Amino acid sequence: MRRARNRLWYFIVVLAILASGGFFLFTLLSPSRFYTSSTSNSTQLFTQLGSEQELETDASQTAAVPRHLHKHKTTLLTNRTCAQYYFLIILVSSAPANFQRRKIIRKTWAFESAFKPRWTTVFLVAQTRLQTESNSLIKEDEVYGDLVRADYFDNYWNQTLTIQIGFEWATRYCKFSFLLKVDDDVFVNSVGVLSFLSKPTTPKEKLYAGEHRIKHPAQRDGRWKVTIDEYKEKLYPDHCPGFGFVLSYDVVVTFANAFPIVPFFKVDDVYVGMLANKTGIKIVHSEGFELDQPNQCIPHEGTLVRHGTLGDCLIEIFNRSTKLNYTG
Repeated sequence: MRRARNRLWYFIVVLAILASGGFFLFTLLSPSRFYTSSTSNSTQLFTQLGSEQELETDASQTAAVPRHLHKHKTTLLTNRTCAQYYFLIILVSSAPANFQRRKIIRKTWAFESAFKPRWTTVFLVAQTRLQTESNSLIKEDEVYGDLVRADYFDNYWNQTLTIQIGFEWATRYCKFSFLLKVDDDVFVNSVGVLSFLSKPTTPKEKLYAGEHRIKHPAQRDGRWKVTIDEYKEKLYPDHCPGFGFVLSYDVVVTFANAFPIVPFFKVDDVYVGMLANKTGIKIVHSEGFELDQPNQCIPHEGTLVRHGTLGDCLIEIFNRSTKLNYTG
């Protein structure tokens, strides 16, 4: 009788151990254990940009926008901080080999000669496969200290990554009110841009300004070709051309927070339009953002950013614009 009772207790103890062990293994292997941090991040993003249901509702606007968060891993390498607060930060997308372009920009519109400058300029530069160029970039940054570097190789279709690292660097390491994103083949009337942003009629928040492109068709051939698989809609969301647009600080933060929601799209200016579409930011049209003009090297009174100005032409338009700014 005692043996039978002992066997019964032994059997109960074994069952209890097996049950607790199974629960431990279930807890250990449960998917929720691996996704706790992701869920937390998702909640934070949805709080900032709207509920998950709202995100799904907007997904029909652009075919490239999914109904869930995407993995976004930054390629930003530079962690240099801004020396002070700036009213305006100018981000210039620049190919590694374009040292001469950067040199002329530095000598013209990039910086303000003042004890406490109102604006500053940095160049967004990816990696190069040429060792000589890579070494030159290291030396260039040592001399000027104005390169923001990324961990990917330079390629025309990587310009969206350049947008991302620029916004990430600015929001992490700088204090500013506005951000102007341009290419390295433009003239920027820096004083004019500051005047435009300081006007009472210019919004100080939720600002996305430039040349407003409306119902721009997705191109199925040519230089900017995208396939149906890449983008199935006929029209792109409203956006500004990538040669130049300006954002208020809050919009830069909002767009950077939306990177995990809006997946990579290879046409960089359209990608910014997708970010705006997803987050409800409306575009403010400005005539001052100019594509190629008949008299390319002569500024208008309202010129803010002029596309397609290089070399001597850039120097000429800068000198003419400086006279306009101080005599107009």
